[in-house]
Amino acid sequence: MGIAEYAIKRKLITLVFTFLFIVGGYKAYNSLGKLEDPEFTIKDALIITQYPGASPAEVEEEVSDEIEKACQQLKQLKEIKSISK
Repeated sequence: MGIAEYAIKRKLITLVFTFLFIVGGYKAYNSLGKLEDPEFTIKDALIITQYPGASPAEVEEEVSDEIEKACQQLKQLKEIKSISK
């Protein structure tokens, strides 16, 4: 009698083992340590936005300034530099 035939004939045992494996896997996954993936910081970021037909002043006022304000809220930020063309 092969394993497949045994599993088909004894459905209750197969279902119990399947349930135990699922519950055991779920508990094992939840008990994994959370510090396996170290934190990392992004050293540089480049943001490119397109605003067709706008002057550099409009791009700076409507786009660059808003992005700079949002970026200033990031932790460990040392420098912000923007160029509007």
